[in-house]
Amino acid sequence: MDTYSAMVKARRSFALIFAIGLLIGTAFGQSRRPSVFAQGGGAFHEENNLRPGVETGFGFSYPLGKRFSLSLEYLRWQSESKEFRTKLYNGNLILSPVLLSLQFYFHRNTFFFPYGFLGGGYLFSRFKIGRYISIPEVKIDQHVDGGPAFYLGLGARIAFSETWSFLSEVDYLIRNASGETIISDMNKGVTREKIWVNIHVVFLKFGVRFYF
Repeated sequence: MDTYSAMVKARRSFALIFAIGLLIGTAFGQSRRPSVFAQGGGAFHEENNLRPGVETGFGFSYPLGKRFSLSLEYLRWQSESKEFRTKLYNGNLILSPVLLSLQFYFHRNTFFFPYGFLGGGYLFSRFKIGRYISIPEVKIDQHVDGGPAFYLGLGARIAFSETWSFLSEVDYLIRNASGETIISDMNKGVTREKIWVNIHVVFLKFGVRFYF
């Protein structure tokens, strides 16, 4: 009985060592190849009158040496706005940045790859105003300007085959956007009021990465 138990334990230990070795070898093979990725998650605004949204995105990464890679990605999400004085009215803010970032891998000789990144890009924005209270002679519209944004974050990926990895990230996007409230009055003409929108957003992302 003791001999049988020892054999079972030995087999399990061998299987575990083999699995870990396979993962390490797989990850090492991934480290020098370009990849594409897709992810989704939550977008949480610092601005109080902007509700959290569901973010989706995709991108491409190219390795630069042992510890660096260059990533180009496209994101998109929509956040509901609740009317607030001197800010956005009720409606939906649609945001879609194109971002370029440099990733640095803290450790990349096992199947677990923690990394950080820093970059920026251009944030496209569109605001669709919702219902508002006004007299029939007055029409109100708003727009938010697109422009440059700063981008940074931390992440990790886990290799689970020769070509596939699971990824998770916490990212932070920074932009203070200008905009306008346009009031069209049939009696008084058009009035334009400048507004500022705080587009500081925290992302919690999960996705997959495919290596060529």
